[in-house]
Amino acid sequence: MQNDLSALEKQLAATQKEIDELSAKQKELQDNQEKTKTAYYQTQITLAEQDERIKNQQSRTKQLQQELESAKEKYEQYAQELKELIELKRADERSEDIDQIISKRKLEKEQLTKEIQDMRQQRSSHSQWIADQERELKEANKHHAQQVQEIQQKEVHANRLDVELENHLSQLSADYAITYEKAKNTFAKVDNVEETKQSVRQIKSAMEALGTINLGAIDEFKRISERNAFLTTQRDDLQQASATLRQVISEMDTEMKKMFGETFQQIQAEFTVVFKELFGGGHAELKLTDAKNLLETGVDIIAQPPGKKLQNLGLLSGGERALTAIALLFAILRVRPVPFCILDEVEAALDEANVVRFAKYIKTYSSNTQFIVITHRKGTMEQADVLYGVTMQESGVSRLVSVRLEDTKELIGTTQK
Repeated sequence: MQNDLSALEKQLAATQKEIDELSAKQKELQDNQEKTKTAYYQTQITLAEQDERIKNQQSRTKQLQQELESAKEKYEQYAQELKELIELKRADERSEDIDQIISKRKLEKEQLTKEIQDMRQQRSSHSQWIADQERELKEANKHHAQQVQEIQQKEVHANRLDVELENHLSQLSADYAITYEKAKNTFAKVDNVEETKQSVRQIKSAMEALGTINLGAIDEFKRISERNAFLTTQRDDLQQASATLRQVISEMDTEMKKMFGETFQQIQAEFTVVFKELFGGGHAELKLTDAKNLLETGVDIIAQPPGKKLQNLGLLSGGERALTAIALLFAILRVRPVPFCILDEVEAALDEANVVRFAKYIKTYSSNTQFIVITHRKGTMEQADVLYGVTMQESGVSRLVSVRLEDTKELIGTTQK
């Protein structure tokens, strides 16, 4: 079996060597192809520049031709004028003006003749340059065609090598179930390729004799991996949500501590003032049971009615406790006003004097807050604007009665009359 594996390694190495050679050839052809393409593109640029120069020279030649034609026309015109002047001179040799004109025209003729010769020389020079450029252009086109043909041949050869390399790689994957990179890194080169191939065939036959492989484990692993990834994602989401909630709770706790502290300080200050107003003196204050933990702290109410010692609310009488609680209520309303407030017999434990003081105190707040008071105390009802009650004039029959106290003066006056 060890000999078979050695032979197989040799065969794989031979295949790898062949693949390396093909890869090297392919790389060389690709390099040559890139160089040829570069030369081809450079030739195209040179041809374009030469075409542009030829077009410019052709345009210049056309312009010189037009100037030459114009000069010829002027020359013929001057020759005709000279001829006419000569005839005039023969007819009247005594005219000095004609002699001057003839001299001037001769000079102009000589200048035009020189210009015509110069233009002809320029045209000849430009014609020769154009012929040279056209000859160079033909040579460049010929060279360009040769390069294109070479590129096509190299591309065909490169495609053949690609197909051959792909066939070898496919054979390596199909016959040996291995990639080129893994074969290169795992196995060494072999010397006897045929012997290695024979060993590989024998090993493959032995592997086929083992029977099919149960792939259920692969599917199970895939399913469990997907489930694990899903649960991991859910866990991460929950952890992130938990961290976000904890951060929000922390921010809310901070804000609540700030708001509670500010509001408590305001209520404490107002409570002291309202307590004095309701009791006609004395002193009261609010204290936190745990000032360092504002979210869980309790509040102690310390009150000192006039003529008594400062003591806890639980040690006061029922009426004092009720009036102290009413003072705290009004302190809260002064800090946080509300549009209306319902009071249900809050003054039931008060004596008559404190009831009157309580009712008048509510009266001072009625301009900003509407109070609905359920009571049986006369002192409270006397300060109300409107009274609502239920009477039973007949057994089992209840009737709602309302009285607006601001109208009582008119009713009393009418009754007296």
